[in-house]
Amino acid sequence: MGFPMTRFPLAALCGFFILIPGLACAEDALAPVALHSLSQPPKLGSAPVLDQQGRLLGHADQMVTDQDGKPAGLSIRLENGKTTVLSAAAVSYDGHILVTSSDQPQIAALTQPQRTATTQ
Repeated sequence: MGFPMTRFPLAALCGFFILIPGLACAEDALAPVALHSLSQPPKLGSAPVLDQQGRLLGHADQMVTDQDGKPAGLSIRLENGKTTVLSAAAVSYDGHILVTSSDQPQIAALTQPQRTATTQ
């Protein structure tokens, strides 16, 4: 016949199996936050850095922290091979990608084509 099972343990068991996939995806549901608002620097690896229109600017290089270990800045390696450092307040992170504005002076100066004067 089997073992008698009350409704509560059966419901608890079913609820457990329903919650497991949601817990596994919890990191994927991170809302974008400014890096400087995090208490510890996240492990970025070489996460892509996009501008607000979704264009790839470069990849994360190194995190700069303050005396308390909180993110203070982010060094990024731009697509043109140059490197720049941005304030952590100017960069948001959603758990996978970093987003900043391409009109920040550090990025605008490095991503604009170089103009050279020519003599005729």
